[in-house]
Amino acid sequence: MNNKRTSVEQLISCPICSRRVFFSLINSHLDICGKEKSKPSSRPQTVSSLLAGPKKRKQTNAEKFIDLDNEDHEIKTDIKNEDEDMTAENESKRFKEAPSTDSAKSVIDSASSRGQLHNDYESRLLQKISHLPLSEKLRPKELRDYVGQQHILSQDNGTLFKYIKQGTIPSMILWGPPGVGKTSLARLLTKTATTSNSESNVGSKYFMIETSATKANTQELRGIFEKSKKEYQLTKRRTVLFIDEIHRFNKVQQDLLLPHVENGDIILIGATTENPSFQLNNALISRCLIFVLEKLNVNELCIVLSRGIALLNKCRKQVWNIENPLKLSRSILEYVVDLSVGDTRRALNMLEMIEVSTRERKANEEELSTDDVRDIIKSNSSNGLNTYYDPKGDNHYDTISAFHKAIRGGDENASLYYLARMLQGGEDPLYVARRMIRIASEDIGLRDNSLLPLAVAAHDAVMKIGLPEADLALAQCCVALARAPKSVELYRAWKKLRAMMSENMYSLASSEIPMHIRNAPTKLMEELGYHKGYKYNPDYIEGKVEQDYFPKEVLEKCPNKTDLKFLDGKHLGDKEDPDLKQAYQS
Repeated sequence: MNNKRTSVEQLISCPICSRRVFFSLINSHLDICGKEKSKPSSRPQTVSSLLAGPKKRKQTNAEKFIDLDNEDHEIKTDIKNEDEDMTAENESKRFKEAPSTDSAKSVIDSASSRGQLHNDYESRLLQKISHLPLSEKLRPKELRDYVGQQHILSQDNGTLFKYIKQGTIPSMILWGPPGVGKTSLARLLTKTATTSNSESNVGSKYFMIETSATKANTQELRGIFEKSKKEYQLTKRRTVLFIDEIHRFNKVQQDLLLPHVENGDIILIGATTENPSFQLNNALISRCLIFVLEKLNVNELCIVLSRGIALLNKCRKQVWNIENPLKLSRSILEYVVDLSVGDTRRALNMLEMIEVSTRERKANEEELSTDDVRDIIKSNSSNGLNTYYDPKGDNHYDTISAFHKAIRGGDENASLYYLARMLQGGEDPLYVARRMIRIASEDIGLRDNSLLPLAVAAHDAVMKIGLPEADLALAQCCVALARAPKSVELYRAWKKLRAMMSENMYSLASSEIPMHIRNAPTKLMEELGYHKGYKYNPDYIEGKVEQDYFPKEVLEKCPNKTDLKFLDGKHLGDKEDPDLKQAYQS
């Protein structure tokens, strides 16, 4: 058989060393290549260097070139000997020791040309990303650039940081509101762990596959699982599967993840804005760590906005040819932060709106004030500010609970606040009106029977005229409920009775209705004893008679008749709040 290979056979790139190898020899090449890569090298390779392919051979001429694939945006030089690379510090040292002015001049020219190349590269990079939203332009490239979430990323006590320090990525669920950096954190964790393991030649290498629960189906997930197994067999790289909006997966799709997460075929990182306890299967939660991401505080958001201003000013000068830079005071940044409600993406969108609206301002004009920024945002937003509020999520239940408790506590101002927050967030006003009808019976009850008709009237007002006209009807009912005297006598009595009947205590749920208080609409029922012996109360003085209304079986089984007195005449409890006592004394 002829050992000579024809040019028809396909050449493929080795995923480890990037050399071109015949398809039929790739397995044997990988065995040899894997052993060579396991030996410690003088210069460790990163994931980006592996993916960038083989480096160019040494050139005879020392020509400067720009490495567009380098994320650090460094300017590199091809020289005959790699050990002859000079840093800026070495050039400065040579300049001081140079015996002639010609030599010093050449060093200065070299440094200036380096700066020019850097500026050229920066301009090309800005032009390449100029069409992206500011939030995407500003996405951090390194974990040290990530802002916020110090409770899990702190070097002292951050649980997630300790995992990454060991080069390990556990399966996890990142739970937090929009715009806190869930996607960025997942990408940076994968990159940092891979780079750390590459430098130490210890641990696993990782690569990430990103998808969203809104588009991924079971067929796509099975393809990802199969690909992850092959990837590990060939390159020993483990697959990190990032699923955005994972709470949108149904039960079947979530169950499909279980064996692969448990066996380690994939490392799952799920991002969700909803409470995992309600939206995810218990089996999936038990296989993942839950990290709660918090909204960024004022200082953290101001840092992000400052970086955004710096990047926009670079784009103004080098891409859009606008010489007048954007300048915003700290008070303006804090105003934008307040409007963003802790959402970094929303804050950057507003910053970009301000930048676009001020491109035609002259250099001699006064700096922007908070009032100017307020006018810009209002003129570009027809609906004004919408707070972070999901009518079907956790925030919905948390806010209505706070609203109910504020009314129960008699705080009319807090009650109005939560009402306004719900309506501004898009809550269904009929839902709020129904809850106030419940409050009128549960918390005011027998102390003021006029509040229940008022709550029903507020509900009718919303039904008939809707918002925004009915907002004052809701506010009026809200304040009236908060100011009214409270009574839970009826609520407690009803709750006690329901509990006793659920257990059929004293045969309350199964006993026969007494014959004397049954109705007898027919002759047969009257002959059977229905209604026999009933005393018609209005026929007696003040309507008072000696007559039992509870079933006889219940009365016989109940040794203590006070158990059947569900209404005890007490509107409220007997406890005394020690904090209230201290407040009075102070």
